[in-house]
Amino acid sequence: MSKKWLSPFLIFYLVFSYIIIFSVWWAFLLYQKNETAYNEKIELNKLNYETKYEGQNYFLSDDFRAVKQKYSRQKTMILLEGSVFIILLIIGLLVVRRILFKEIRLAELQRNFMLSITHELKSPLASIKLNMQTISTRNLEKNQSEKLINNSLFDISRLDALIDNILFASKMENGSSHLLAEKIDISELSQLFVKKYTLNTKNIKWHVNIQPDVFMKTDASGFSSMINNLFENAIKYSAPDTSVSFSLHKTNDIIYITVADHGFGIPEEERELVFEKFYRIGSENTRNNKGTGLGLFIVKRFVEYFHGEISITSNMPQGSIFTIVFPLSRDIA
Repeated sequence: MSKKWLSPFLIFYLVFSYIIIFSVWWAFLLYQKNETAYNEKIELNKLNYETKYEGQNYFLSDDFRAVKQKYSRQKTMILLEGSVFIILLIIGLLVVRRILFKEIRLAELQRNFMLSITHELKSPLASIKLNMQTISTRNLEKNQSEKLINNSLFDISRLDALIDNILFASKMENGSSHLLAEKIDISELSQLFVKKYTLNTKNIKWHVNIQPDVFMKTDASGFSSMINNLFENAIKYSAPDTSVSFSLHKTNDIIYITVADHGFGIPEEERELVFEKFYRIGSENTRNNKGTGLGLFIVKRFVEYFHGEISITSNMPQGSIFTIVFPLSRDIA
């Protein structure tokens, strides 16, 4: 948590402590008052009883037993109701703390998203602008012009994918997405993405193992987004001159998809957090890798939509392995 949030939490804990201490003190005073009232009533009733019934022991009388029973009921009521009140108060304050912490964390994630989305939009636009200016102001050879145009088209493709991610994430979160479920050749679709990335990532060595003719009843655009985000994530966190592995195969009506990299890896305590919207390892002020924190959020939502499961394991000696399992035997929602 950033330092700017320490002050609100400090105030919360001070108020929290004050309320608990005040409640305990109030219960103690009420208990003490009940004790005092009981003792005073006993003394008064004893004096009246012994004056009225000379020679008889007040503490053996029915009047004393009735007073004592009433006192015991009040004592039990104070202890039980006071305990319940304090417990409910603590639970309520803890719930408020949890909500406050969640809202602060969401605000930080949204702030990081705004910082990253600005960079993600400006970088390809600046690259496209520079390429177009170079083509228009210089007399380039055909192969040079084609190279700059291809670079621009790749940057446009990145922008298009970024916008699609934002729209797709919004639809998935709001539950308004209506993904199609049609039988498609995911082997052929995956091959297209492998070809695209092998042509545009010269410093990454690809190891590909795709079983041909694997069909799945799914949404083509959603599946494409899933593969694209997995590849982007693997490349983004891989150092130059390393490798990325991709495999797709079907065994006993179960489809297995695996993407493995040799990058920085994901700490075990953050492996579930990376699937949250806007979440990224580190902070926008310190990380150098591009991204918006939407890719893995979209991947998991898509996988869950089609009743699949996704997991992350370590790729020894370093890196991460993303494994997706789609059971074909289940009905599609």
